[in-house]
Amino acid sequence: MKKRFGDLRCIFAPATVGALLLYALYRLLAYASYVTNFGLCPDPLGYVSNAPFMIGAALGNLISCGLVFVLYASGRLRSCSLGFRGPLVLVAIIYLAAAFVPRDFFGEVVAPSFLGVLWGLAVTVIGFSALELLVGTESPIALIVQLALSAFLFAVGSFVLGLLPDAAGATLCALLALVLMPFMAWGRTAGEIPPGPATTDALTTLRATLRECSTPILAVAVFELVTGLVNMYAYTSHSSFTISTQAPLEGSLICAVLLTAFVVCATRIPHSRFMYLAVFPGAIAVFLALPYFGDTWGRSLSTVIYTAYTFTAMLSTFCVVRACRRSGDCVYGVAAVLSASMRICLMIGLALGWCFGSMIEGSTFVHLSIACSACVYVLGVVVLLWGYRSSREKRVVEVVEVVVEHVPETFEESQAGRVSELVDAYGLSPRERDVLVGLAQGNTAASIAEGLHISTSTAQGYIKSLYAKLGVNKKQQVIDLFQK
Repeated sequence: MKKRFGDLRCIFAPATVGALLLYALYRLLAYASYVTNFGLCPDPLGYVSNAPFMIGAALGNLISCGLVFVLYASGRLRSCSLGFRGPLVLVAIIYLAAAFVPRDFFGEVVAPSFLGVLWGLAVTVIGFSALELLVGTESPIALIVQLALSAFLFAVGSFVLGLLPDAAGATLCALLALVLMPFMAWGRTAGEIPPGPATTDALTTLRATLRECSTPILAVAVFELVTGLVNMYAYTSHSSFTISTQAPLEGSLICAVLLTAFVVCATRIPHSRFMYLAVFPGAIAVFLALPYFGDTWGRSLSTVIYTAYTFTAMLSTFCVVRACRRSGDCVYGVAAVLSASMRICLMIGLALGWCFGSMIEGSTFVHLSIACSACVYVLGVVVLLWGYRSSREKRVVEVVEVVVEHVPETFEESQAGRVSELVDAYGLSPRERDVLVGLAQGNTAASIAEGLHISTSTAQGYIKSLYAKLGVNKKQQVIDLFQK
């Protein structure tokens, strides 16, 4: 065990540790600002009741994802070209305003939907820049441990913020946003981040990246849908399924401990097929228990749900980052697809949860059961299709067509038989034979002399002797002898 810890310690360079801390701080900042509406609603589940803020956040997120994707597809965005300082300053200003401006005055002047749009625009850009730092991690073991420990640090930080007064927590978040700026710049210079595709290759490279991580993106999007459904249903229908407000933090801690323990004990990462065919279906299966055990084990079950959700989100992020690393792609294109998919599915889940939670008691569980089962089946179909495709993949034998270029023969080699016939027929000497070959190739007396390392006059003497033996009087007649 000591040796394994030593091996892991060698993998973690200063840049790797820095990326871990920066990504954890980003997650803490994004989560805290979302669930508390920038400190205006500190209840961990209060954000569910603030529909204008959530709608604005979804709108801002989709706008930001769309702009980033268009810039990426047009070749204007490559690695380390997305600005993050402006969004961080904006987040810090909002937090400071929420901390020191009276809440009533702040709520009357600034609409919650406007705050949500600002959150979606700013935090999305910051998230892409933070995720980019992880792409600079070469070792897959270091990457998976980074993600696990970032979940641990995120949970601890969220717990500490929950203990502080509202103003103090908002002030601390503002300081975190300001501290992130210089350190994120350092992380970009310290990490070996792939440069990204050229202008004409952006969409081609993105397709190669998505081929490798499309299933994890679909899995985490479906999880987001179900999680949104559970959250909204739990908030709307207080008498039915109850959810622990600490479930996201507890789930993150459990997930971090389990994944880190696995990597330390096995000194390797989970196999991709095991993740897709066992972990994802097994994790989402817990949602089938919601309609039947919600009243009795609601709080405990909610922790299990969030553990499964966090585990799936972490492994999906791992697959996305590794896909970008392998294809040499910058993270902006696939991150925009991932973020937009998750946000759309979350809003669908929240809408379904609100519909089910508003129904009259008695029919609610039936509809919720149908919705959860449908979500399970959707993910199951995705996973089974992936497994079927993988099982059908046969070992491809690459047939390499070896083209051996035939080196042309020299004139003497190609006409060796004819030369021998003439030598035997006319009794030519070895030197006359060499002169015969030179004349047949159309060479002059000077070039023949240079090739045979004799004087030109000597070559001319051999030519006259050769003409006499062959019964010819010019070079063309010698050439004609080889064309018969």
